[in-house]
Amino acid sequence: MNPEGSIELYRLLKEWDPLGLAAEDFDYDAEIYDSMEVLHSTRDVETAGRKIQQIFLHSFEEEIPLAQILPVAEEGLEIVELYKAP
Repeated sequence: MNPEGSIELYRLLKEWDPLGLAAEDFDYDAEIYDSMEVLHSTRDVETAGRKIQQIFLHSFEEEIPLAQILPVAEEGLEIVELYKAP
């Protein structure tokens, strides 16, 4: 994926605040980069969503509902597909 795609993917995940911690100026960078890796290596929305769910569960010991993750995973996979190397 080209650098523009990586930036778009980062922005998507950065704007997503699944635990409502943005008001506290919290930074999800580690989870963002782990989620980006999942989206680069997985083409199935359900699989990507479950892996992202596990990332946040491991980091925060709180399970985010899959229904909240799937739309973001789907959009992320669309970005990866759009910007993939020819």
